[in-house]
Amino acid sequence: MRHGVAVLACLVIVGSLPLSVAGASVNASISTVDVSPSSPAPGETVTFDTTVRNLESSDAPLEINDIAIRKSGGRGITEYERVSDLGSISPGSTLEVPLTASFDSAGSKDLRVIVYGRDRKTGDNIELKYPVQLNVQERHPQMDITADDSVAGVESTGEVTVANGLDTQITNVEIVVEGDGVKMTNSRTVRSSVAENGSITAPFRFRPESAGEHSLTTTISYTVDGDTTRSTTRTTVIDSDPLRNSVELDTTAVGSGTDRALRVAVSNGANAPLSDVMISATSENASFQRVLLENISASTTRQVRLNATMDEPRADVTVTANYELGTETEQMTTETTLRSVPGTIDLTGLDVIRQGGRLQISGSASNVGSTDADSVLVSVVNTESVTPATPNRDYFVGTVPASDFVSFDVYAQTTGNVTSVPLEVTYLVDDTRKRQTFDVDIDRMGASAQQAGQDDDSGGGDQNSMLPVFIAGGLALLVVVGVLVRRYRRGDDDIEV
Repeated sequence: MRHGVAVLACLVIVGSLPLSVAGASVNASISTVDVSPSSPAPGETVTFDTTVRNLESSDAPLEINDIAIRKSGGRGITEYERVSDLGSISPGSTLEVPLTASFDSAGSKDLRVIVYGRDRKTGDNIELKYPVQLNVQERHPQMDITADDSVAGVESTGEVTVANGLDTQITNVEIVVEGDGVKMTNSRTVRSSVAENGSITAPFRFRPESAGEHSLTTTISYTVDGDTTRSTTRTTVIDSDPLRNSVELDTTAVGSGTDRALRVAVSNGANAPLSDVMISATSENASFQRVLLENISASTTRQVRLNATMDEPRADVTVTANYELGTETEQMTTETTLRSVPGTIDLTGLDVIRQGGRLQISGSASNVGSTDADSVLVSVVNTESVTPATPNRDYFVGTVPASDFVSFDVYAQTTGNVTSVPLEVTYLVDDTRKRQTFDVDIDRMGASAQQAGQDDDSGGGDQNSMLPVFIAGGLALLVVVGVLVRRYRRGDDDIEV
């Protein structure tokens, strides 16, 4: 909010009217009345430096009984100040007497300085008068106050701009901001001077103690003309919102294998910034680092990474955010689960086909873990009844990415009554060699293995193998007969019976 302050001018006019001279033996006058400050404001003390001169042509001293400053004209007598018993002035000498007065209201002031004296030679009373016209008006630098939106219990900022529109520089400038129901955390600014037509800006910080309207009062004190101190005050009203606490935590598991971590997103939905935000996590099966965020602005989200050291493949985790909101200490928690599953190879999609006296075993080396498995090798295990066979006694699969698979084929020869073939899988995970053995059940493979058994044991194997040839020959014979019949029908008209 911006508010203006009216600035009024002030002016002093000293009249030069004939001065009173009394007595035949005393020739005296009020030679000057200097007014300071020359541009007074209401309530400001004005000094009237009065000089009384007893001329050299006088024959006797002038005894000064009183000097007063009064309002000129109007009903009644308004006297602003009187000084008494000031002594005597010899011929050719002067007496300087300061008189002070202040005026509560602005406007033109018709004044008169009066000297009450006595001729020391004749004893006659002497009265000297000097008219003074003074214009008293409000005249201060302009002041503009702005305050940011504020929330109860939360520090906010503002600034005061002072523009010096006076016809002289101001010095010893002090700006103080006070609040009603508001705690000021930075309220005072001092500047040595502000040039004529210059300006300065004074920041301030405040914290409303409650929601609602509060007053901010700004006072500017300064000096003009070297020794005249003035001050002016301005009040503005601010409206503070109630504090709203709304913070959310969102977690995401990141990393792979044993290098796991939690990415925590802190969303500040409050209407004030969060300060000293400490993000931590606890679990029985894992330990986490902590992260400190100094500040999270309102309507802002910040992300941090909490690196984890896991003791088990699974950890139930409580994530906590402790923070300062306004003058209160708050806490927000959420629950999540972090799993560490290193690369693990499983054999899937297995199929067994008998080719003559050997078995072809095909399938996929599937990585069911969350990290890559390197140098994957699938081999047929050599036993009493199982022997690795060409062309692939083993199969180098290579790298199987996390949640991916690579196909393989290996061959084995069996003797006797064999129901399964052992396959060994070796691979590297996080620089550690892993070894697993899988028994491939031949009986479970079904028709492919069974058909292979019939080929070896049945004496009609050759007849069965010739069956496709007989079928193909029969089909060819039918085609030839069809062609001949068609030609015969086309030539019926040319045949004589």
